[in-house]
Amino acid sequence: MTEALYRAVVAAGHAPSAHNTQPWRWHLTGPVLDLFADPDRMAGVPDPAGHLTAVSCGAALHHARLSLAAQGWHVTVDRRPASTGSRHLARLHIDGAAPVSFGTARLARAIKQRHTDLRPVTGWPIEPQELRIVVRAFTSHDIRVHILRPDQILVLTVVAAHSSAPGFAEQQWHDQMALWAGADRIAGAGDNLRLPVQQGEHDRAATFVLLHGSGDHPVDWLSAGEALSAGWLVATQYGMSVMPFSAPIEQGRCQANLRHVVPDLDHPYLMMRLGRHKSPALAPPTPRRSVEQIIERVRAR
Repeated sequence: MTEALYRAVVAAGHAPSAHNTQPWRWHLTGPVLDLFADPDRMAGVPDPAGHLTAVSCGAALHHARLSLAAQGWHVTVDRRPASTGSRHLARLHIDGAAPVSFGTARLARAIKQRHTDLRPVTGWPIEPQELRIVVRAFTSHDIRVHILRPDQILVLTVVAAHSSAPGFAEQQWHDQMALWAGADRIAGAGDNLRLPVQQGEHDRAATFVLLHGSGDHPVDWLSAGEALSAGWLVATQYGMSVMPFSAPIEQGRCQANLRHVVPDLDHPYLMMRLGRHKSPALAPPTPRRSVEQIIERVRAR
């Protein structure tokens, strides 16, 4: 069990996190693995409510759960244990051995293949059947998914183009929306418009999805991170690229714009760009913290 939990921590270290901060740490006590948020690692990242931290830790939690399931263990998960501090996000307890399905083992192998692809989407559009499969994976943790329509993308682009003195997250939001819409679709949007790629390389074949839900509590944001991991790994299996961006979380004005364009939206958690590329990514591995930096052995009392 100890070896399995150790491997789960290694797998969790590959999870996506805001600005690659990896703001989590683990305590290992016998057959129990406790997940804690480490907001100190978010220094310099705008996250006053801890939402980005919770989403990142949720992704690590899903990676750990998946690793244990792929190793043949049944695990009970207690999210936000009530008897501990606010940084204690989850407790995983190994109950015993369990059969491993082919789908679980295959999904776990996608952990090391998953990465963020910053290149403009240049391949063919995602097939509707494959998109439905990925969306179903995103909704596996009571998280809803909204697929943005072209007219909604266009409105968001124009609004972002007219924003005064945008911050980094808002500029990221605007740039990505502009990439999708294409320069010819937003002519006259204003002098603030900026396309940081060569003409013809924009993301017209991309699909933008929004993760949202009914709750705004820490456990809801943790679940959003688990959903992010689940959907991203399935997308990786299908050869799709995923690029999340967190402007809806970091900037209140971005949230207001979203609610204006998508009136029936609940609490927005994260937006993602899905797409395909004509050539495979050659990106180097993202630096990761060593296991010694994120795990602590605790003696049982």
